[in-house]
Amino acid sequence: MKKRHKRLLVVTGIFCALSCIIFFVLMTLKENISFFYTVSEAVMLPHKKKPIRICGIVVENSIIKNDSEIIFQITDFNQSISIVYKGILPPMFSEKNSVVVQGIMLNKTTFLADTVFAKHDENYMSIKAQ
Repeated sequence: MKKRHKRLLVVTGIFCALSCIIFFVLMTLKENISFFYTVSEAVMLPHKKKPIRICGIVVENSIIKNDSEIIFQITDFNQSISIVYKGILPPMFSEKNSVVVQGIMLNKTTFLADTVFAKHDENYMSIKAQ
């Protein structure tokens, strides 16, 4: 076998090995991906029990606190959705502020959140720094 053919065979083998490694890494990560949607996009999705993230603004006077859960609505000014959350809300959570919720869609009007993130702008200063 010529030197040129050996080199081509080695390069082809390395390419195939790297392709297999990338394929297996992507297939493993596929299970851990959480997609990010607006409220209008999330309502239009088919109801799969896969975790997604929804971004929106907390609707004014929509927060209802029970002993075991917190129910509130978020909107993207086109549609709104009710969020059911069991846990402690972040300190920056308030009405008319942006939030990102992570969880699963129960139906077209209700979202079961397991995590709530309060968003802030780039000018955020902690209470200690003010």
